[in-house]
Amino acid sequence: MIPEYLSQNPLMHMDMIVPIKRGTAQILYASKDGVCLKDTKSGAYMLSAKSYAIGDQMLNLLPTNGLFTFHQDFMLDSFKVKVRYKTSIVNFQTVYFSTEPCPVSNNIELKPLNISHFDVITKHYGVDVGLDYVHDTITEGRLFGGFAGHNLVGFVGIHAEGSIGFLKVFDQYRNKGYGTALAGHITNYQLSHKAVPFAQICIDNAVSLAVFKRVGFQISTEKVYWLF
Repeated sequence: MIPEYLSQNPLMHMDMIVPIKRGTAQILYASKDGVCLKDTKSGAYMLSAKSYAIGDQMLNLLPTNGLFTFHQDFMLDSFKVKVRYKTSIVNFQTVYFSTEPCPVSNNIELKPLNISHFDVITKHYGVDVGLDYVHDTITEGRLFGGFAGHNLVGFVGIHAEGSIGFLKVFDQYRNKGYGTALAGHITNYQLSHKAVPFAQICIDNAVSLAVFKRVGFQISTEKVYWLF
């Protein structure tokens, strides 16, 4: 059952709703004023609070290091005192709420990648998420290539917590509509697997935000903070 607090703003909280729906969420705290949970698939701790006082209570439920998602900036200063982390990423959350497949271009075909593609993936993306994470994503069948004929033009995938990510079009294939095609195909893949398509996009990545908007995603005005 989805806590009412999250249901009041599903666009902002889809990253927390999805683990609950798929049965991988360990709810550590839930009330009308906030929710804290751990996604057992990704290991991420996720926290959203209506007020600083509630958020501060939930901070005591978190370990001192790990992977964390916060949904309010007023918690960040307290978090920095209580938890150790090296990297912070600020995103907008985007959600495809329709249950109908989105129109997609046939200019590429989406195919699962395998470990033979590891080097090309890490060349373009491994620095951001780590080599081990890329390896796991490939071997778990969550990373897909966009092929124009025999040519791999880019890739897209699904992160462990359920969000769409890894969207990349190689430089020589840009401005041909492949990014929108990749986003559309992976959206329909998620729909075919009864999953709600959502993505978290860095606030300064105007290209990706435009791509997902074209596909039909709604974009939050609030920000989501990843810290690890």
